[in-house]
Amino acid sequence: MSHYTLHPHGIYQIRLPMGNPPWMNSYLLPDGDGYTLIDPGFNTEAIIALWHELSEEIGFTFDQIRKILVTHHHPDHYGLAGWFQQQSDAPVYVSTIAKKQIEGLWGEGRPLVSYFLETYQKNGLPEVLLEQLAEHLKGNMQQVLPQAALTTLDEGETIRIGDTTFEVLSIPGHAAGHNAFYSKDLEVIFVGDQVMPDSLPDTCYVSDEFDPSPIHSFIQSLDKLKPYSVQFAYPGHHQPFAHFSERLEQLEQLNAERQQKVADQFTTDEWKTAYEAYYGVFEPISALIQKRFHFTETISRVRYAWSEGLIEQTEQNGIVKYRGVQL
Repeated sequence: MSHYTLHPHGIYQIRLPMGNPPWMNSYLLPDGDGYTLIDPGFNTEAIIALWHELSEEIGFTFDQIRKILVTHHHPDHYGLAGWFQQQSDAPVYVSTIAKKQIEGLWGEGRPLVSYFLETYQKNGLPEVLLEQLAEHLKGNMQQVLPQAALTTLDEGETIRIGDTTFEVLSIPGHAAGHNAFYSKDLEVIFVGDQVMPDSLPDTCYVSDEFDPSPIHSFIQSLDKLKPYSVQFAYPGHHQPFAHFSERLEQLEQLNAERQQKVADQFTTDEWKTAYEAYYGVFEPISALIQKRFHFTETISRVRYAWSEGLIEQTEQNGIVKYRGVQL
């Protein structure tokens, strides 16, 4: 498979290889005598080398990048924003909430890293995995260097790309501060990882400051997107797709099924941590980063079940535990 596909309206889908999922999508949109870039990918030597190859195959230069839009702060989407900004002097647009998370994860002092580890420990993560995740989180700076100078772009604003105006939509759930970009004229939407054609996206808990209930936000975001007329959706992973409204309905059902699976882990006679519940929800996996996503999604779903009054919570020796509500 080629690393790129040219779609209608001159939109290039760039497939940048990663592990699981197998690739992430970056997009080039014609913008005057250059391009707007959406979600440039991880900063790795291999991906930078691939971008050099693609610039020759497609026929563009890096100084033709006019704008860089980032749907959300995760490093597979944000990572190369600063590098492309160095090549092009283009502004990098993220939501205000995404900007705060980028600063908390990779800015001075990196306060969110310590917060993450405290949250994982409090929810029952074993010490050996906690140490491994600490090394991973403290060692992933290279994926996002150099840091970009960020310009905020939030819901209610629009951005002009070539002759087309795109509406900025806030669709949290997969990530706090997640933006989508919608063109009414073209009936296309760039949805990042919030709406994917082949999987239910991770809805991981980060902190109450950014989103106390990612599951609630995810459900609300699906509802919010339903009125939009979309002929073609461009996701952050997997292939672009039609039948957008049908996919929103499918994701609602998949989300409800997984939420029920989490609630079913808790009986009235046994206190469990979110980590213990995680093993009953997700298939075992060796990859540390994917295990982290599944565990932190379980935290989100356990907290949502608690907020809905389906389970009760206690704290024992600094560890949060849950059980079914006794009637």
